[in-house]
Amino acid sequence: MPERRDSHGLYLTALNAEAATMFFNGPAHVQTSATLFPVGTGVPIEQDLPVLPQDLARALFITGRAPHDQAKHGRSSTYEWCHRVAALPAYLSWSDDPVSRITRTDLARELDPSEKGMLSYTLGQAMCQIFAESQLSVRFFMHVARYASAYNLAFAPGQSRADFFGERTSGGYVVAEAKGRSGPLTNKLRTAMEEQKRTVKTIKGEAPTIAYASAVHFSSPHSPMRLTAIDPDAVASSAVDLPVDPDLHVLAYYAPFLDAFAHQEPLILGDYVVAGFAALGVTLGVLTPVLQRVERAARRNETAGLHDDILGLLARHRPRQEHMLYTDGTLSAADWTVPEDRRRPGRRDNENLPDFLHEAFRSMNEEEDDWRAEPAEEGDPDWRNLSPARGYMPGILPQG
Repeated sequence: MPERRDSHGLYLTALNAEAATMFFNGPAHVQTSATLFPVGTGVPIEQDLPVLPQDLARALFITGRAPHDQAKHGRSSTYEWCHRVAALPAYLSWSDDPVSRITRTDLARELDPSEKGMLSYTLGQAMCQIFAESQLSVRFFMHVARYASAYNLAFAPGQSRADFFGERTSGGYVVAEAKGRSGPLTNKLRTAMEEQKRTVKTIKGEAPTIAYASAVHFSSPHSPMRLTAIDPDAVASSAVDLPVDPDLHVLAYYAPFLDAFAHQEPLILGDYVVAGFAALGVTLGVLTPVLQRVERAARRNETAGLHDDILGLLARHRPRQEHMLYTDGTLSAADWTVPEDRRRPGRRDNENLPDFLHEAFRSMNEEEDDWRAEPAEEGDPDWRNLSPARGYMPGILPQG
């Protein structure tokens, strides 16, 4: 989630103008219930979790199961995430009375049961990531299956394990299982989540600090989306050990961005390399030195020290640009414009966006800075010499 210092912070105020294309009053608020979490995590039992459209789009991009191997899947891997992200503007709408909520469109309510199940599964994955990042300070959150397939990690037949894992900024790992229901959360499912045993015993030899399950659900066809998260303590006797290599974990996490840029012309926007997918109204980006270091790891197999190198680059960038969008150095924006007849009368979406862009994305390279000190080597793509992003970038630069 973007860093939000407080509900009246400059960043959130400016970004609300862009977010209004999907939600009238900035972020939608997802009613969230969280139980059995350790007291030290600070997770509220009941809260309204703010969610921006780009949060949803980014969550679905980074949590996909599809492997990132271009040689094996090529452009199909890009189409796969496009398919998931396109579900959001197709099937989600919002209410604005009295609080902005995420609801399903008429099209979503007309889906057959199997299709509704797939939509709920998709939303469950997205909200599982958003909860982890915003409430548990988790970074590099990704699907276990994608990491396992990238590095030939095998599990015994029939052996169950959690869907996702990630690293807390305060140390330790989190594992999570995502669920989705097109109807209400039943007592049977809640009891099963409360009694569910941890399916990952250790990650890199240490017990996960948190292992939770979350479920997206709707109490009625026209009711807003809700999220329930539960963190049981017991460990299953068949729980697996996940031998994660931190350097390979980081490489697998950022690799889908390399794949996206390989199939779309990348551009420079301030300190970010970005690519716009106009048909989806979505823009993706990564901090330039982070992308350069990841690219070298992928192309030259220079993975040793990658995890620490990336954390160092992110730490050096943070004080230079107060409004770094996400703590992993990525950028995501979504422009799902509401038809004119559905907008609030007198509303002028994006009217403050150019000033916000000037502030948040202004180039910081008026002089060579230490934080950019990822040295270029012969054969490296020179990301800093890309064309600047001008004109229309979905979700970021207004058309014209």
